[in-house]
Amino acid sequence: MSWSLVPLLTRDLDYFGRQRDLFSDWLHTFDDDWRSVAFDTSFRRFERELERFRSEMHQMDADHHEVAMDNPFVTDPDGNRKMSLRFNCSKFQPEEIKVQTKDGVLTVHAKHEENKPGKKVHIEYTKSFKLPENVDPNALKSTLTSDGVLHVEAPAPPAVEAPKEHLIPIEKL
Repeated sequence: MSWSLVPLLTRDLDYFGRQRDLFSDWLHTFDDDWRSVAFDTSFRRFERELERFRSEMHQMDADHHEVAMDNPFVTDPDGNRKMSLRFNCSKFQPEEIKVQTKDGVLTVHAKHEENKPGKKVHIEYTKSFKLPENVDPNALKSTLTSDGVLHVEAPAPPAVEAPKEHLIPIEKL
């Protein structure tokens, strides 16, 4: 009788763990600055960027709830263009988070309350983002990772190609 050993990954990957695991698959999509150095050097740089992202993401900013972003569109590794937003909801349970749109504005609202003898906790989080005019609010999808990162995505509208040549009529006054 012969045995075949199959490698098995038994750890629960959070958002950042998945990013680390996918680094070698993504490296070819990075710019030359990343690819020109040794893999280990690039990976350490990637780790620093992930840590910077994690530390900035988990800071609560109580007085500013509007998200300003010049270009919320990204291209995924498969070449698909989409609007992609991330929100830190790590302090909340899924049932405490509400994602909605109204009048072209996406709002993420989360609220956690605890009332125990000798302890009262109230945490609230609200972020708003004005959707680009060409994004269909009905096409929005949201997912929540095990470490509390809320992803809100929608397909990018198809790009309208300008004609190579266009004759513009002249009006006589």
